[in-house]
Amino acid sequence: MNGTITHQFGRAFTGQGVKNIYSDLISEARKVYFIKSPPTFKLSDLFKQVGYHYVKRGYDIEWFYDPLHADTIEATFVKGSRILFIQASHPISFEPKFYGTTHHVVSFYEAYDENKLREHGEFLREKTLHSEQWLDKALQTMTNAKNLHDEWEVPYISGMDWSGFDAQAEALLNETFTTLKFNKTPQRTHRLMGTLTPEGAKDYFDSLTKGVKRRIFIKGYPGSGKSTLMKRFAEKAESLGLDTQWGWCGLDCNSIDYVWLPELQTILFDSTSPHEYEPEHAGDEIYDVKKFRDSNEANHISVDGIVARYKEEISHATEYLQVYSTDDETIRETLDTCVNNFKWKEIEDQLLRKIDNSSVIK
Repeated sequence: MNGTITHQFGRAFTGQGVKNIYSDLISEARKVYFIKSPPTFKLSDLFKQVGYHYVKRGYDIEWFYDPLHADTIEATFVKGSRILFIQASHPISFEPKFYGTTHHVVSFYEAYDENKLREHGEFLREKTLHSEQWLDKALQTMTNAKNLHDEWEVPYISGMDWSGFDAQAEALLNETFTTLKFNKTPQRTHRLMGTLTPEGAKDYFDSLTKGVKRRIFIKGYPGSGKSTLMKRFAEKAESLGLDTQWGWCGLDCNSIDYVWLPELQTILFDSTSPHEYEPEHAGDEIYDVKKFRDSNEANHISVDGIVARYKEEISHATEYLQVYSTDDETIRETLDTCVNNFKWKEIEDQLLRKIDNSSVIK
């Protein structure tokens, strides 16, 4: 039977800069293939081939997508066997630590024609410098949006019925964990819920929660303790020996958007804008924290202006990412014209043969 594919983002454009979970993923992996090359779209096809190789052998995999370019994959993670294939030179550089054991480097640099690279060199330099300016603008605007979101929370934090909030949280913990206790060390993994892209905010909630038995949709105002609740939920699970996965926010990288407990098939999820979802299946439930804060007309009037400015900043950041994405696409396409396709295929085939020989059918 074929394995499953879960779709994720590995990077996010946040109010604190570009956040990625790849360092955590490298630590999580048992074996890592660091794939080195100039900026390219060609590695995405390789990661798809690798993914299908394992899926057909019954392995579950995760594909991590580039937030700039739809359907472009920059890493494949094979669950169970914990093998990671990662684009390790662009846009973020990663270096192996455990040479000769669990870390392996596959370089495609020798597949590039030096004469063609020199021919396009000055154009690529100018385009790269131009693109970096637009990325800086996008990130600064995301910082502005994050600061406005912090302002947005203030009116809702004051006047919260925190004793009621805590009582409901304690009831959720007691109901979920009852007398569970696992005699093992819990494992914590990290993922990203979503990110701003050139097409606007996007997430992979449907893929992430496909087949999950219990999905708890948290509904609440900004500043109403949703992230704190999820961290408390995760820490309680870990204290009982349960594994957890922390899904980090695509705007504020100190905040989380979900906690997933694989052993209980349970996910606790911040179901508010820009990733607002409603229950659809048996096992779905709403966890309401809005009721602990009376939202009157004065509250809404006080935040209306902040919300409008926040949305304007997000709109500008999206526009800047569109320009950055266009530049990055041009750079990659230009560099791809410099590839010696015969040599590229030779390196690719060597990698595919290596993993084919080492694969163990489940």
